[in-house]
Amino acid sequence: MVKHQHKVLSLILCAALLFTALMCGTVSAFAAAGDTVYVRLNNSWSNVYCYMWTDGDQNAAWPGIQMTKVSDGVYSYTLPKSYANIIFNNGSGGNGNQTNDMGYPGAGQIYDLSSGSWSTYSGGSVTPTQGTTPVVSPTTPASGGVTVYLKNTAGWSNPNCYMWNSDSDKNASWPGVTMTKVEDNIYSYTASKEYSGCIFNGSGGSPQTSDLTTMNGQIYDNSTNTWSVYDTSPIQVKSYSADPDSSVYVGTTVDLTANAVSSSGTVVYKFSVTNASGATSQIAQNYTGAASWTPTATGNYTITFDFSDTAGNTNSRTMKINVESDASLVKPIIKSVVPGNLNMVKRNVSATVSVNAGGGKTGTNLLFYKYIVKDPNGVSNTPYYTLSSTYSFTPTMLGKYTVEVFVQASDNTTVNKTYTYTATDSDVTAPTNVTTPEVVPTSPTSATGYQVGDVNMDGAVNVKDATYIQKYIAKYVGYLDINVELGDVTGDGVVTIKDSTAIQRMINM
Repeated sequence: MVKHQHKVLSLILCAALLFTALMCGTVSAFAAAGDTVYVRLNNSWSNVYCYMWTDGDQNAAWPGIQMTKVSDGVYSYTLPKSYANIIFNNGSGGNGNQTNDMGYPGAGQIYDLSSGSWSTYSGGSVTPTQGTTPVVSPTTPASGGVTVYLKNTAGWSNPNCYMWNSDSDKNASWPGVTMTKVEDNIYSYTASKEYSGCIFNGSGGSPQTSDLTTMNGQIYDNSTNTWSVYDTSPIQVKSYSADPDSSVYVGTTVDLTANAVSSSGTVVYKFSVTNASGATSQIAQNYTGAASWTPTATGNYTITFDFSDTAGNTNSRTMKINVESDASLVKPIIKSVVPGNLNMVKRNVSATVSVNAGGGKTGTNLLFYKYIVKDPNGVSNTPYYTLSSTYSFTPTMLGKYTVEVFVQASDNTTVNKTYTYTATDSDVTAPTNVTTPEVVPTSPTSATGYQVGDVNMDGAVNVKDATYIQKYIAKYVGYLDINVELGDVTGDGVVTIKDSTAIQRMINM
């Protein structure tokens, strides 16, 4: 059971705050609506939630709100109203799954889960330390200078860009050079030479960013405080990622996802991998923007994400991944789980979860497993640790089931991941892979004019379409017919559970 002491702590904090108000006439800062708090996810958790409260009021039922990924290892949560207290957790509770009850430290702070300490998040607004060269080396600039862009979603007036290498080597006196508007909310600035540091700021120098590393050709969003590639091509890449993208070991399933938009129709995604010797092989090619890759040898690899559309436009991105051996790894790792995330299981039929884990090379070298199965009503089993890497359960109702898998080494070091499955009455012959056939379907656009996957033809591909396919397969009344052109997302000629899964992968990127 999860033990929460926050009610008692809340009473104590409230009493202390009241005392402060009586003595000083003011109350020390609560979290305010619009504040953003950050956490550095650098422990064994795979998810992180933010639970906040003031006595009698909370931001959500436990475990709180799942935080949003800002960059690799950094997650954020923006508060809808004022709260005094905070707990970070991995969606569960108890020892190792949540932090202690803490007082909210104020906006723009980041909590390090590994060290258990707060600090100022570097993306927050602070007074510039002009002349301080950032520690991280800047992206290699174009010949003769460097160009940066600002996405002015915060609505600053007349944005400026201040750049420097040192106190005596800067692009202009503070607040820098007024940026040029290139389109709605997008501004650019090109320096005549290379500068390692930059600060974006509004009219007169306020508001402003923190000291930033100059990222040539990239765009900075002054609302999310993040850099990204400034993409003006006909196919605009919105995101591309690998999970995991670090601490990857031989035999670990790496889930690849990408998302791009084109003004010329449906985007085709191709995933390839190149090893250190330069040999390249295709992983998958599909419309879903999802694939999986399992490395079989150690080394440095380059993952290439290629994008194309029906008009012949192309774009691409690459990512480096280092693959290591877990032969002597002390900490436990979860390499893969079958069925994979977002797969289907059949109601009233036993479903078996198989875990491929590694590491744990300490003490007895044994790995221990625990499985928490939660049904659509939130009811879960009573879990125990076992030596078995498989676990069977029988879903008795339709809907979403979650299975949280824990792997523990003999020194009690633990890692956990959560997987979601949909229980259906249709036949599930085998777990479906996130990697769809490597052959591109021959008809990326339907004669109906709707996007492939938009089976209910409402103009958008979303969870309603995935549900429509499930009900069609289960022969629900009112769902006995379907447009195969729209429903055959994987391009294998038929509409099956695989197509519903592919849609779920696409909309959950």
